[in-house]
Amino acid sequence: MKGDGIKRTKGKFDPTAEPRDWSAATSEERCLRIAKNANKRVIEIINTEDELLPIICIFEDITYD
Repeated sequence: MKGDGIKRTKGKFDPTAEPRDWSAATSEERCLRIAKNANKRVIEIINTEDELLPIICIFEDITYD
């Protein structure tokens, strides 16, 4: 999904060091669904390659100007 403005990275994730709103998910598609249901925007997806919930979704609030 290149060109969608979402930063994608691989690696470890430290939940205690992450000040932004985040959630774990099974796939990128699930990240997008979580964001839609919470009225947020996905700004980063981290693939931790863990077995159970490999994807970390980083969100920001949607603002309307």
